[in-house]
Amino acid sequence: MIKRKEFIDRLSEKGYTKKDAGIIIDDIITTIEEALIEGETVSFHGFGTFEITERAAKNVIDIHTRENKTVPPYKAVKFVVGKALKRAIKEGFIRK
Repeated sequence: MIKRKEFIDRLSEKGYTKKDAGIIIDDIITTIEEALIEGETVSFHGFGTFEITERAAKNVIDIHTRENKTVPPYKAVKFVVGKALKRAIKEGFIRK
């Protein structure tokens, strides 16, 4: 798993300063969050698409008390992988 700091280190190896890389990452994540909150779909050609889906209410059984409970409807983020990313993962390398 790559954490934020390691991601910044990898970007700095590509010519960015660590400070700039951190700002870029934060801005990208914030922009994606804002778009999703506004109900927009965010798509990066070849990489994938982030979208909001509506989950329906459902009845569940609490395993501890054996009571029936209702989980209310909610919104969730869905990510659909793009063709280029699928191919890169399947083949094990990135085409340039």
